[in-house]
Amino acid sequence: MTGLQAEWDHMRGLTVDLLANCSPDDLQFSLHPQSGPLWKQFRHMGRVHAEYLAGLETGKMAFGTGAGRYTGGVTARELAGYLADLNAWHCRVMAQPDPPQLINWFGERVSRDLHMVRLIAHEALHHGQLMLFWRALGHSFPTSWESWGVA
Repeated sequence: MTGLQAEWDHMRGLTVDLLANCSPDDLQFSLHPQSGPLWKQFRHMGRVHAEYLAGLETGKMAFGTGAGRYTGGVTARELAGYLADLNAWHCRVMAQPDPPQLINWFGERVSRDLHMVRLIAHEALHHGQLMLFWRALGHSFPTSWESWGVA
């Protein structure tokens, strides 16, 4: 799991780096009248992370459970705090003794490693969406985003 954990840390680090570069106006920006503002992307990424963590704890994956409910505001500081709290939970979950070895994914039983791969893939999906927002805003990417070839 060490390599997967390192990859997760890298992916979430990219998310946090981009968030740290967001102005209040950036966070309110929406690509389209029927899409939500940028800040909701970060909130959603946190909520999904929480659902994956709950799956690691319980051995059962579920979406829309309310795990990781966000009650903060729309500032970069508050969103970063939320992601930091989730990271602390993540560290506790990964350190738990005798965790479930298989996660029930809607009837499919997958290893903890595959569960983590799916979490990383979900974060990457949202990185693609964040790229669209960031390009539309006309900003340069943080240097950490060189790993995506966009910095």
